[in-house]
Parts: sequence; C-alpha cells; structure tokens
Amino acid sequence: MTLKFSNQPGSRERHLKRKYQNPLFSGSEVVAEDVLLAQKQDAEEVESFMEAFRALVEQAAGLDANAEADVVLKIKEQLDKAYEQCAGLAGDHVEIRGMLEQLIKAVMQSMWKAIGPDPEARSKLEMEESARQAHFALLQEPLIVDLLSPDSCIIEQDLVPALLSESAGAVRLAMQLFEPEQQAQLCSMAKQLVDGADQSLDIVAQAGLRLAEMGAYLETANKMPD
Repeated sequence: MTLKFSNQPGSRERHLKRKYQNPLFSGSEVVAEDVLLAQKQDAEEVESFMEAFRALVEQAAGLDANAEADVVLKIKEQLDKAYEQCAGLAGDHVEIRGMLEQLIKAVMQSMWKAIGPDPEARSKLEMEESARQAHFALLQEPLIVDLLSPDSCIIEQDLVPALLSESAGAVRLAMQLFEPEQQAQLCSMAKQLVDGADQSLDIVAQAGLRLAEMGAYLETANKMPD
C-alpha cells in the first residue's frame, strides 16, 4: 500500500517520508499508523507555536522604547528561536516568518539606538545581523531545519542515510554545519553505506551521486591555499 504524505509536512512527517521505502535506512518499515501519528504531533506543534507566537507578538509590540538592554535582548532571542521553529512547521507559514522578521528588525533598531556611536559595539551588531541573515537563508532548506532542531527527528544512525536521500543543494548546505573532521567521517560512512547497498536500485544510484557531491565538497572546502 502506498502511503499518502502531506504536501507541506512538518518535521516528523518529513523524516518518515525520507525513510519510506528507502533501503538506506535501517529499522522498522514506515506504516500508515506512523504517518498519522506524525501528522497529529506536527499539527499539535503548530497549535502550540501559534499560541506562543501570539503572546510573543504582544510582548514585542508592548516593548517600551526605554526598556533595559537585557529585556530587549531576551525578546530578540525569543524572536530568533520562534523563526527557527516556524521554519520547520507543517503548512505554509511564510506570512508569519515575515512578521517575525519585521519584529526582529524593529527590536534591532532599538538596539542600534541604544549602543550609539560606539564603533566596537556597532561592529559586533553588524556581524550579528549578517550571521542572522545567513542563518535564516539556511533555514529555507527543510533538511537544515530538521538537523538544527533541538528536538530533531534525525537521530545519529539516520544522519548519513538522510544526507544521501536529499537533493544536491540540501547536501551542500548540510555539509557546512559540520567541522572538517566530521565531514570526512560522514563521507567515509556514506561510502560504506552506498557500497553495501543494492546498486540496481534508483535510490542507491542517487545516493551515489550525493556521495560524490559530499566528497567534492570536502575536497573543495578544505583545500589548503597555495
């Protein structure tokens, strides 16, 4: 029986979709009950997030212009975390992510005013904003969201199969999350998994391409300058 997955699944259902009829993953077969449970849990996460989001919006909107720095910083951190969580939710939440970006921008403006002309403080804030923009760009890729989630469904034994089952772009982005030694280890483990799989399967052939891309990334990213 072919299972029916959501068009815009949450993190739990996404990972089941990766594992479904995928020989690269070890463990029990994905069945309809697993999908239904994942959909239920993902829906509950959306409901919980929306409740917390509404409270956070009220808190950010009511922020006093002369609020203490630690209060402003705490709200900014909550907004950043809310954006990260929102990026992985089931359904379409582009509008909410846009609202969070606007709230973060407003809070950052308060921080810019608070630091004044201090060059060191301004330099740190500029680096922070650049890092946030790069981080939010990474979160456009579901695999990255799932890997970075504090409650990630991608357990250690599923990491390599997950990488080998994703798109080339997702794999290149994911490799950035690891240190050179970890990248090398992932490539080694991926080679063992691909070599030991049934080479006649299309999904294994695709995994072979992902393995080659992982190796190319490792070689290019860590090449010593002349």
